[in-house]
Parts: sequence; C-alpha cells; structure tokens
Amino acid sequence: MPSRQDQEEDLDTLESESESKHPLLPTSLAKGDLDEDHLAYLEISKRIQRIFKTCCTVLAPRLLRSLVPSFLRSSNGTSKLHPTSWLDGLRGIASFFVVIHHFILVWFPKLSYGYASDPEYYNLFQAPFLRIIYSGRGMVTIFFVVSGYALSYGALRKIRNKEFDKVLDTLASSVFRRWLRLFLPILVSTFITVIFIQTDFYWDAAVHSVTFLPRKHPTWAIQIKDWWWSFVLVSNPFMSIEGKDVYADPYGSQLWTIPREMRGSLVIYITLLGLAKAKQAVRLLAMIGISLYCLYITQWDIYLFLSGAILAEVQLLVNELIHEGFFHSSKFIPDSIKENKTTVLHTVTIFGAVLATHMLCYPDIGDDLTPGYGYMIASTPAQYDNKNLRQRYWLCIGAVLLGFSMAFSPSTSSNPTPLLQRPFNTSFVQYLAKVSYALYVLHLHLVWTVSYRLFLMAQVLDPAAYLIRFIETAVMMAILCFWTADLFWRGVDAKSVDLAKWLTNKCFVN
Repeated sequence: MPSRQDQEEDLDTLESESESKHPLLPTSLAKGDLDEDHLAYLEISKRIQRIFKTCCTVLAPRLLRSLVPSFLRSSNGTSKLHPTSWLDGLRGIASFFVVIHHFILVWFPKLSYGYASDPEYYNLFQAPFLRIIYSGRGMVTIFFVVSGYALSYGALRKIRNKEFDKVLDTLASSVFRRWLRLFLPILVSTFITVIFIQTDFYWDAAVHSVTFLPRKHPTWAIQIKDWWWSFVLVSNPFMSIEGKDVYADPYGSQLWTIPREMRGSLVIYITLLGLAKAKQAVRLLAMIGISLYCLYITQWDIYLFLSGAILAEVQLLVNELIHEGFFHSSKFIPDSIKENKTTVLHTVTIFGAVLATHMLCYPDIGDDLTPGYGYMIASTPAQYDNKNLRQRYWLCIGAVLLGFSMAFSPSTSSNPTPLLQRPFNTSFVQYLAKVSYALYVLHLHLVWTVSYRLFLMAQVLDPAAYLIRFIETAVMMAILCFWTADLFWRGVDAKSVDLAKWLTNKCFVN
C-alpha cells in the first residue's frame, strides 16, 4: 500500500506530464480534481480524433473522387440517345470550337485573315472548311439556332397535340427557370475572375495592352462592388440590345452572348404563347415572317432563335406527313424523285451542309479580298453596313442552312441514324454537349492565365521551337479545359439546373 507521500509524488508527476503534453490544461485545479479532469480531457481528445479520422476516411475519398473527371470514371453504360441528340452534339462541338478560336488566335493572330487576302496569307488553315475549327463567331450563331429549337420543341409538340394546359405549364416553368439556368453559373465564373485579378493571377494587362480585362481595384471590397454591378448589367433581362452593339462583361468577355440568349429565350416563349392556338399554317407563316423581319432590321440573334423554332415546327410537320404517307401519294412530287428520294435527299442535304460550312468560315478580316466571298459581299443587304455586320449576316444564313441540312439528312441502308447526324451522336461529342456551357463560360480563365503566359515566354523562340511550344501548350490547355469544365459542370452548372427545378416545384401550384 503506497504511502500518502508516494501518492502526492505520483500526482505531481502526473500534473507535470499533463502540463507538458497538454499545455492548455488549467494548472490552477486542485490536485484532487486533476485525475478526473485529465481523464475527461483525454476522452474529449479521443472523440475529436475519432471524428476527424472518420471525416477523413469518409470525406477525403469522396473529395478525391469528385476531382476525377467524369469521363475517367467507370460507367454503367452510355447515355441513351434521343431523336434530337445530334443537336446537343452540335452545340458541344460549337462550344469546343469557340475554345479553339480564343486559344489559337492568341498564338497565330494572322489566322483571322482570309485565305489569299494578302500575299503573306496563304496558310492552309486559313482556307475555307479547314478554318471551321476556329470559326468562333460562326459557332455563336449555331448556339442560337440550337437554343431556338430546344426551347420550342416540347411546347410545339404539345401545341400540335392540342394539349394547351400542358403548353401553359411548359412555358411557365421555362420562363421561371431560364434566368437561374443562364446566370447562376455566370455569377460563379465571373467571381473566379475577381479572385484572379485581386491575387495577381492574371498578368499585368496594362503592360501588355489588354484592355478587355477588368481593372484591378485597390481593395477587395471595391473589386467585388465593381464585379457585382457588372453582373447586374449583364444579367438584366430588360436591357436594350441593339443589333449592331455587342456588350462584353469585363469579367468575362465571351459572355456578351448570354444576354442575347436570355432575350432570345423570352422571344421564343412569347411567340409560342401568342401563336399557341393559331392554325398550323398561320403559326408557321407568322414565325417565318417575324424571323425575316428581325433579320431585315439587323436583329440577327432573334432571327436565329426563331429560325430554330421554325426548324422544330417544320420537322414535326414533315414527320407527321411521312407518318400519314403524304409524300408517297402526293401528285405534286414527280415519280422519279419518289423512286430516288434517298439519293435526292442525300444530294440536297450534303450540298446544303457544304455551302453552310463555307458561309460559317467567313473570315474575320479581309473578306473583300478572300476568294469565294466577293459575291456574298455584293449580295449583302445595305443595312448590314460594316464588315462585322456583314459577317454576322452570312454566318446567320449558314447556321440556319446547316440546321435544316442536318435535320433532314436521310439514313442509309446500313445505319438507321441520319448520315449527317452520326458524328454528333458519338460518345465524345455527347460528352462535349454535357460540358458545353461550363466549357464556354470558363475557358477564358485558362486562356488569359496559362496560355497567354506561355505565349509571352515563347516570343524569343525560333519558329520551330515556337510551334513545339504551341503544341505543348495546346495539350496542356486541352487537359485543363476539360478537367475544369467537368468540375464546373458537376459542381455549378448541374446544381444550378437542380436548384431551378427545386424552386419551381416549391413555388408553383399543382
């Protein structure tokens, strides 16, 4: 049995060890209470450690898995295709080509010039058809046609079935969700720009004469205030947009298309609501008339949206006529065409797609000196009175022609998928469709940080080394763009869609 002196010595030793191992433990406690308090402290520490270990065990793998791009994960199967999947794929390819446009023209600005517009501009990539991969302005017109089709297809199908109650539900839900769908991702992507500006992640824009990046303000508070008012301006659905004007948000210069996307969406919804109970012929003729009027007054973006809706209406009509056997029994179609209808359709749609691609390759600079575009300039309406508007006009015609050519492309005997739609139904292109919006709103962050820094460093290299550096940067940019777009799509874009649907369900009556 230890003596009291031994117990006190042991207690002093325990107190000394407690102070050395746990310096935050109070030292003013009575010696009789120290054992109990020390044990309680150790128990709490063990609990905290267990909680932390559990969190690391459970959350860390999830966090790491979330950083892995979705295309590298095991999948139970490919996404199911639907009749309009090719339109999603077309939008995905268009978004990818916009990224190439912004990336490649930093390194090779002379590609903006048309082929053979000057003795030094004979680069093969400047030629029509090849330059389609970086014809970013043409891709924007494709965006608007695809949007017009996608926004109107469901409502038009219900209108044709005379399901007018469902039409109201569809349009009301679409209008309610549209702003959230478009601008919540923009709110996040432009705030990333704020962080990059304030942390000097962008290079010195003033030194390198880059005027379209936002100015760095002296404090975070001023920068955030400037960012907020820029967002308020770009997200204002009632902002007046002139056909000849293009507003670029300083926190994302490529976002000039988003206010037009919002306005075009509202025009589609209003048009469908106003013509919902009109006769089919009246509705179709009215939409054609309104779209041509918009093209005439240089509201080219509205023309594209309405053209997408017209394409959806015409395709639904043609499918109905085919189902009824109209084309087989029609006396207005020559027998020779009926017997060779597939060949005729292939010829017409392929020619239309080739001609549309030529129009979509309209050069940014030097169009009047580029072979193959002089006749187009002479045929441009007078109100399209400058080179930018002139280019927009023909890009619009090309985008609409491409949409119709692809929509009515026939299948072949070996494959039921229409010929021109097949490349856009592949798994890679369908993946591009999923991340297209994220890729579009996010890619300039990488262009003006990673790519431009490497571009500036490459200025001292000889041509061969410069080309190698460009290829290395292109590979790096592709990896970073797809990775960040995948993260943004899953973490922001898809969540914005879910939030909009949730709010609709909470706010709408049954």
